[in-house]
Amino acid sequence: MMAKTNSMTAEDILALADHIILPDDDAFKELAKQHKLNDEQAWALTRTVTNAVEKVKRHAEKRYDAPDIDIALDRAQTILSLLNELRTQISNGRKTLQHIQTPENLGLLGSMLSFQALNELNPKIKFELDVSDFVADQARLNLPNGVIDVERYFAQHKQMFDLENRPDILIFIVDKMRAQFESYLTERGQKKLGAPSNWVRDTILFDLACDARSILGTRPTSSVEGSFDRLCISVFGAIGYEPVNQHSAVVRMLKKYRDEVKFWNANE
Repeated sequence: MMAKTNSMTAEDILALADHIILPDDDAFKELAKQHKLNDEQAWALTRTVTNAVEKVKRHAEKRYDAPDIDIALDRAQTILSLLNELRTQISNGRKTLQHIQTPENLGLLGSMLSFQALNELNPKIKFELDVSDFVADQARLNLPNGVIDVERYFAQHKQMFDLENRPDILIFIVDKMRAQFESYLTERGQKKLGAPSNWVRDTILFDLACDARSILGTRPTSSVEGSFDRLCISVFGAIGYEPVNQHSAVVRMLKKYRDEVKFWNANE
């Protein structure tokens, strides 16, 4: 019998994380058949669900060596306060920061950013990068083509972006860090006022949404009984989980993480 999630407590959600299962090969084949997936789409579904279940279980396991909640809250608030002050200093010193760079450090922050991060910093950015050119060059020169080689191939574009946008990059990194601690403190505060968020359900929904194009061939939509809605229902069934008001959760997730989902389902 599948677990349901009506008025669940934080402890209920942790228990849910412990009891969801990873579908076996036959179950994944049945999912692929049910949604008429080709081999590549079936592989994408297996990868996404496997990773999502593993993330949920690993996060739940952290509770066994978690510090006292008051210690964690105090640490989170201290770090957030420092990050807020750091952001203020960076914002106030934009012009100065352009000159606080040593020759050996030029472009360093750019090299640390993913292309997703660069796209968030500037959605209109165009590097004119073509992975097929990289593959052709590696094959022509009989060179390896691992992920580090990909980084080296495109490093200069990131470095040049850094040289022109250092203050924006610093603020972007700080804001990403602030968001981690802000959401943690907000969630802890909300737990005193009402039901906690069902992070098990939301983690799986988010991962399925980000990989929807690879799995279904289309972007995810919030249509009732649409292809994405039906995929979520069947995946939850396969992992032994029957969420209450699943469609409402899909609608909220697609709205909350609109930009992230759009990025991972882009054509380019």
